[in-house]
Amino acid sequence: MENILCNMIKINRGNDVLVLDKVKKYGWEGLTFPGGHVEKMESITDSVIREAKEETNLDVENIRYIGMISWYDMDNNDRIVGFLYETDDFSGELVKENIEGTLEFIDYEELKNMDGHSDSMDEIFAIYDGKYSEIVLYYEDNKCVKKECYK
Repeated sequence: MENILCNMIKINRGNDVLVLDKVKKYGWEGLTFPGGHVEKMESITDSVIREAKEETNLDVENIRYIGMISWYDMDNNDRIVGFLYETDDFSGELVKENIEGTLEFIDYEELKNMDGHSDSMDEIFAIYDGKYSEIVLYYEDNKCVKKECYK
């Protein structure tokens, strides 16, 4: 059994949000927010700031914790826990393309209605929209078989 810690940050610019069209990793492709893994001996907060810089070239400040999402693999008892943050406070020059994919600001409401989201984005939107503070997704044979949502 392994527990993997990850993060994601929604960078807001008015009604627009910074979206990554991810192409790098199998199963996580599609429209998502910047983020990544928490390194050994790194705080969650520091990991969010580092990942934002690595993927976007932006310096984020005043980040706010929003909630978490977990993906539990019932076949091998592995669990990925994603900590979700957001900010309106950023500086620097956006790099529009990197090894992960392409980045652009898109209207948040339009994004939610677009096709091509990365896995679990509907649940992630529900957390960012304040409907839930935590969602746990249970997978068996690479298929989601159960979902628990917490206020």
